[in-house]
Amino acid sequence: MARKPRIEFAGAVYHARNRGNYRGDLFATAGAALAFVTCRGEACERMLWHVHADCLVRNHDHLVLQKPRGNLVAGVYWLQRTLGNRFNRYRGELGRESQGRSQAIVVEPGVHLACLVGDIDLNAVWARLVELEQWEPFRWSSYRAFGPGADERAVWLSCED
Repeated sequence: MARKPRIEFAGAVYHARNRGNYRGDLFATAGAALAFVTCRGEACERMLWHVHADCLVRNHDHLVLQKPRGNLVAGVYWLQRTLGNRFNRYRGELGRESQGRSQAIVVEPGVHLACLVGDIDLNAVWARLVELEQWEPFRWSSYRAFGPGADERAVWLSCED
């Protein structure tokens, strides 16, 4: 059965997420998480995506992104191919590191987007990776870039609609 085509149009906002192959850990080490964040940053710059929120947990990641151009498919393809090649080269393996086609759901701007961003920022707490008291300094969430005492953030990380 053929896959349903993705809904793509300029300015669309998506909640994209992907899971490790066989629900295994994608980000078992800080180095693996950093490699993913670096590669995703390259994809965002290359595709001119604006990221509203992101969060990494051990076996999956969440990303809320807006595309000024309708290039979700091309960007996700580039990201997964590049990440897969780097993953395999580093580990000396063959095959995919992720479970398959990433899920991308169109999100309405406004209240729906604001609620989703809050949910994604708290994902590490719900996954029990950190306690609520430790949440603000959690390294693998975009909240840290927007929260109190935030350092300079990447140009593709944006809180604007």
